[in-house]
Amino acid sequence: MKRVIIFLIHIVYTGLIIGQGNFSFVFLPDLHLRPDSAVEANFDLLARQINKLRPDFIITGGDMIYTAKNVDEQKAKVLFDFMESKFQEFKEPVYYTMGNHEIVGVLSESGMEMTHPFWGKGMYEKLYGNRFKTFTHSGWKFFLLDGIRILEKERNYTQGVDSVQIEWLKNELLLTDKNTPVVISIHTPLLNPHAINNSQSQFLSDNSETVLNLFKDYNLKIVLEGHTHLYMNLFFEGIHYISGGSTSYSSDLNNNDGFILVKVKNNTGDVQFISTVGMASRNN
Repeated sequence: MKRVIIFLIHIVYTGLIIGQGNFSFVFLPDLHLRPDSAVEANFDLLARQINKLRPDFIITGGDMIYTAKNVDEQKAKVLFDFMESKFQEFKEPVYYTMGNHEIVGVLSESGMEMTHPFWGKGMYEKLYGNRFKTFTHSGWKFFLLDGIRILEKERNYTQGVDSVQIEWLKNELLLTDKNTPVVISIHTPLLNPHAINNSQSQFLSDNSETVLNLFKDYNLKIVLEGHTHLYMNLFFEGIHYISGGSTSYSSDLNNNDGFILVKVKNNTGDVQFISTVGMASRNN
């Protein structure tokens, strides 16, 4: 009898240990939220759909609002406040990735002075902390990167990971066990899905190779991207390169309207694209 009890305890304990690494999360790029009744109704449906899936958490893929780049700090704050109020509908924790629509007043039409503390990425960092960071969940490590480079002279922006982040990545990876499963989230694509069927598009952004080479001796599992509003799932040498589509209201890329659900079991990520085409009719 004692042996049976010990055996049952062993089975339960083993099951708990194995189950600790099982979780799911949603990747949600390009929401383009703004105070508009149709946009709000679309998001409400989306939030209900995601809550039904009961993921452990959500990662945004940037361009959560639309748009702060051509307005002053007061109008930008209205957009961020609206975004935060809508995110209260999620039952899950939300981790932010910054996109180009989150940079404040960069375009000259905004009327903002570049010396303003909230200009560019200043407001985002004031509200949400560092523009690049990591977090861990169930033994996995997530790198949330800033893929936007501001061109001050031109009052514009481009894509890329700046030298400050490159140095930070080098140091952060030194603190990362090489067996730890790793996920990268970045708004602008490291691998451009447009290049798959357009020879004029550049497949790798200017410093994609530099960034990805930093992870080559680590257990990189998934790279999550936004910006293009296209869905792509490229599996190469054990890594999923995912472009997450879009759930922004009135998108004209119907086959790419949706978001990503990742289910992790036994340290393997199963990637699923959840279409939101016809979402309104399904929820009526």
